[in-house]
Amino acid sequence: MQAANASPPSALPKLLLYLGAVMLGGALLAPVLFDLGQWAKGWLTDNPTRLGNWLLSEIQRAHFSRYFNRAVLLCAIVFIIPFLRWVRLDRQLLPTWQPVGRGVAQWALGFVLAAGLLLALGFIFLKMGAYQLRPRPDWFKFGEPLTAALGAGIVEEFFFRGLLLGLLLRTMSARGALLAGTFIFAIVHFMKPPEGWQIEDAEVTWASGFLVLRQIAAGFGDVDFLLAEFATLFAVGWVLAQARMKTSALWLGIGLHGGWVFGLKYFSALTRSQPGWLPWIGSNLKIGLLPLLVVLLTGWLALRCLRTNHLQQAPQEGT
Repeated sequence: MQAANASPPSALPKLLLYLGAVMLGGALLAPVLFDLGQWAKGWLTDNPTRLGNWLLSEIQRAHFSRYFNRAVLLCAIVFIIPFLRWVRLDRQLLPTWQPVGRGVAQWALGFVLAAGLLLALGFIFLKMGAYQLRPRPDWFKFGEPLTAALGAGIVEEFFFRGLLLGLLLRTMSARGALLAGTFIFAIVHFMKPPEGWQIEDAEVTWASGFLVLRQIAAGFGDVDFLLAEFATLFAVGWVLAQARMKTSALWLGIGLHGGWVFGLKYFSALTRSQPGWLPWIGSNLKIGLLPLLVVLLTGWLALRCLRTNHLQQAPQEGT
């Protein structure tokens, strides 16, 4: 008979199966979405309206890899419901949102530190010649970077540091859960085709989604790119997981995550990169060993500032 106090089985295999199903489903669904987009393009051309013209312009700019990304996202949303039932989600898996006042202060600290240090690094890169300004840069175009920052910060932190890390903490040691959750976060964000790689519209077939998966897998064979991007993504995930563990809340992680996304999007809109700087500097501010060092510095400063200003909650996670 099994002991009453035996630990529940690890949630990690279920998480990996969920991610595998999402990627496989995305590969199968992407050609279907692409064909639907091509049909919609023809219909909108024959039936022009103001809204239709905007949608038509979006479809005309979309390559197959964009359909693949949307297919993966759709599968992630659809499969999450049976997955949550499978792992028996309960409220205790998620960290607290209280007190709100302290949480907002943590969010603001994280956002300012992450965005400020990342943009300062970008300014240094600009002076070094690794980047150059685009013609007529729009210095006051903050809407899209802010929207992306808020969306990514809230949604991804709720999923990765709230749900996913909570599941792992329920069935693993704190250190094991932190490592496993960080690795999954880095893998998910690393799984995209190489920069500039596309499938021509005329060459899209039912198997094109699997060709994208093959290109993603090939990225793990590029040592410079692996060091430059995967290592930085792992550092980001590590810092955000530490923020969740140290504060027992998501506020600081949402701020840090949002600040990095804001800095990345804003700087990318103003500049373009110059080739030949890997592995230290990449084509954007999330690629390279120097951004990795800034990510680690930002996390250290954020947690130190919390301790100094008594904004850090006592940890409540089990070990």
